[in-house]
Amino acid sequence: MPLTSSHPPPRQSLFVERLSHQASMVANTRDHYATDAHVHDCDMLFVPIAGRFSVGDAQGEAQRLGPGHFVWFAAGSAHSTTTLTAGQSHVAVYVDPALWATALRAQGVVRPPQGMRAGSTALGALSQRMFEATRAGDSENYVLCGALVMEAARLSANPLSEGDVSPALWVAELLAETMLRDLAQPLSLDAFAQQHRLSRRQVERVFRAKHGISPLEFLQRQRIERAVYLLQTTRDSVLSIALQVGWESASYLSRMLEKTWAKTATQIRAAAPRQN
Repeated sequence: MPLTSSHPPPRQSLFVERLSHQASMVANTRDHYATDAHVHDCDMLFVPIAGRFSVGDAQGEAQRLGPGHFVWFAAGSAHSTTTLTAGQSHVAVYVDPALWATALRAQGVVRPPQGMRAGSTALGALSQRMFEATRAGDSENYVLCGALVMEAARLSANPLSEGDVSPALWVAELLAETMLRDLAQPLSLDAFAQQHRLSRRQVERVFRAKHGISPLEFLQRQRIERAVYLLQTTRDSVLSIALQVGWESASYLSRMLEKTWAKTATQIRAAAPRQN
């Protein structure tokens, strides 16, 4: 909710003396999440995982954000947060001002304005891992926490964002990277959609808008390209390569090669440049 001069002084939450290794992270999945105006005695990084949020600042301005953006509030800066969707998940990282200043200097960033910025795939992956770690009871994973602080500091060199203008494209990019991370894993669109509070149809639609093909077509193309690369650069058996890219049989890989390349595995290997 926006903050105005008619509001009472914001309450203060004290964190600095309780921070482990100068930073601490909290994961939250509470439905209809909302906070009144408040300030912290430390810096805070707010990183959405799923859902949409309205974040107000001390000037009475409110911005919308979702996955793909993050917000930095400096110590003592009043802010409030309200979810715009019933379901949500996010991580909040509370950082000692001295550590945040050190992280900014290490990234060569000088006096950045506080506020909302576009995230990165690295920030998204780190926040997801932090979320999973804290939900599993490991709330003191200092390596992940420090890595996220450093990545947010790096991104603070970028201009402030006008808001969550295209959350769908972020979801499409994240799904593509999820598939590329391990081609052998089966594609579970229902689980991915549920994680990001979307329907399977929404995920398929935004992915096609971004990449021009369906998620399954994208995955199959990546698998066949990887299989060809392995045929050209290794002596692994056709069955081994099929299993490495997520297919259960050599015969299926052979059919895909003939359909896509009009060549057999043997022909592809024979035509590959010789390795020294």
